[in-house]
Order: sequence, then structure tokens, then C-alpha cells
Amino acid sequence: MLILVSLERSIGPLWLVTGTNGDVTGARSRKSTINGTTGDTGDMLSEIGRTNGRLHTFIMEPFVAHTDADELYIAIFSQRNNDVIMFYEHGGVDIGDVDQKARSIKIEVSLDDNDMVPTDAQLKELIGNLGDRTTVLKTFISSLYSAYKQLHFTYLEINPLVVKNSKVYILDLAAKLDETANFLCSDRWKTRSGLAVEFPAPFGRDLTKEEQYIADLDAKTGASLKLTILNRKGRIWTMVAGGGASVVFTDTVCDLGGAAELANYGEYSGDPSETQTFEYAKTLLSVMTEGPPHPQGKVLIIGGSIANFTNVAKTFGGIVRAFEVYIERLREHK
Repeated sequence: MLILVSLERSIGPLWLVTGTNGDVTGARSRKSTINGTTGDTGDMLSEIGRTNGRLHTFIMEPFVAHTDADELYIAIFSQRNNDVIMFYEHGGVDIGDVDQKARSIKIEVSLDDNDMVPTDAQLKELIGNLGDRTTVLKTFISSLYSAYKQLHFTYLEINPLVVKNSKVYILDLAAKLDETANFLCSDRWKTRSGLAVEFPAPFGRDLTKEEQYIADLDAKTGASLKLTILNRKGRIWTMVAGGGASVVFTDTVCDLGGAAELANYGEYSGDPSETQTFEYAKTLLSVMTEGPPHPQGKVLIIGGSIANFTNVAKTFGGIVRAFEVYIERLREHK
């Protein structure tokens, strides 16, 4: 049995080999080998480079016997005006510079999804002649691209892909979903067991309960609600409307020497409702006013950029309501 663990790109996939009693007897990746029990290996895996974290998700699948010659490569990614499908008949760890080696076709973006279908001629050009695997691959790539569009992927790479006895085996896959499509695809973004797909925090940084709450709100709306807590004890807090404006405000605080005291990064935009803005502001203020007051007080910067279609009166109504809830704690924290 192999356990495939997804780690950061610089390290690559890691395989843990288990014994009959379930203990990890060894592990290997593209760059390292680990030997030890489950506990020993778990301790080693909790630190990657200078980052400490917790590995909590493992994919367990049966091993598919095959040779290096069986391994194929396929990738799909989106550009501004096209989707690109790449294929190479030699996949695996030692694939090398796939951009130079792989064949590719482009599917022009269209408002009519029926126009975005690879033709038989394109698939023939892409795959070439792989004998009895050719027909299977044509069907698979067409179906894969259809799923790519319907589920709002922005990137999908399978390496290696193996076709044996007219069956397709996906041995390793990396993909990116368009998180802004969550409100469209939440019912279809499911695991095999029916659990909703989660967008995890970077390795070594688990979401706080406040960040998770805002992320859940964001997933339920077409508006944008983002919150990252950088320093819970920081003095400088921002509540900024607009993704671009939030970057400008944050950069300005850092340029003026306030990076060490910057408490959060976030933004609300896309015409959120008054209730959504209220929940966002209330969550931010709850963290800002927790614990003992800072001797020098705290600063809350509220701002934004040009409002194209957001009802500012409505969003500020939500902010005012949040201030009314936390008025006493705001006075206490100065």
C-alpha cells in the first residue's frame, strides 16, 4: 500500500511505505528517504524547511503495476483567451522540460460552451499514434476537458497517467480550482465520500476561527470577503473595500514603518449586503478588541477605492451596526 502525501512543490510527492501492522517502514520522495515508525516519521513530516505544520490529509490508493514506458503526461490550463491542453507520451518523475517536449492544442474561449470542444483532428494532432491506447485517450481527454470547464478548474496536471487494458489510471494529479466560483460549484465540488472541497491554508498556518468564519461567508456569496490575521496583538488594523485598495493600504502601512504592528490583511468588495458587511466588521472588531488594552491604543483604518457598483451606504450601514455592538470595547481599547 502506498500513501501519497501532498507537500510543497520544492519537495515533490512523498510516498510512505507501510508494513503489515500499519507502521510506516520507510518513505521516499524525489529528494529524500525516511525510515522509521509511524510516530517517528510523523515527527519528521511536521517540519518542512523552516516551517512547522500539521499533515492531516492522506490519500491511500492501491499500487498500479506498470513500467516507466507506460507513463504519460497531460495538463490543461487557462489563459486569457484560450484553454491549453498539453500531452506527452513520456511522463513520470524524469519528464524534464515538458514545455519544450509536449504537444499542445488551444481551445478558444467562447460564451457558448458548446463551441469549446476539441475537434477530432486536434486530438489526433495532440496524441499522435499510440496504438490501442489512442482511442481511449481521445475519449478520456475530451471528458477530462469537459469536467475542467464545468467545475471551473484553472489548472489540471496528471503525471503520470497510465492506460492499461483500455482502462485509465490517474497515478498523480495536481489541480487548481477557481475559488471565486465556489458559490456556483459548491454542490459539485465534493470528495468521493461526499464531503465538500476545502481550500486549506498554506502549510504551517491553520485558519483561525475568525478566518474560517469569513471564508465560509465568502463561499456563500458572489461578493468578496477576505480576512487574514497577521498579528492578533498588533496595533494597526485595516477594513478596506476593494482588492486593489487593500494592497495599497497595506503597502503604505509597511512603507511607513508599521509592518511590525500590522494586525491583519483583508478586503470586502463586490457589493456585499449590509448583513454580510456587518458580520465581516463584527468579526474583525472582535479580534481587535480581545485581550487587555494596548498601552498605546489601537488604530483602525477604514477606506477603499472608487465604488463602481457597490452601494456604499449599505455597506457602511453594516459597519456602523458593528461599531454599535462593540462601542464599549472600542472605548476600552482606545
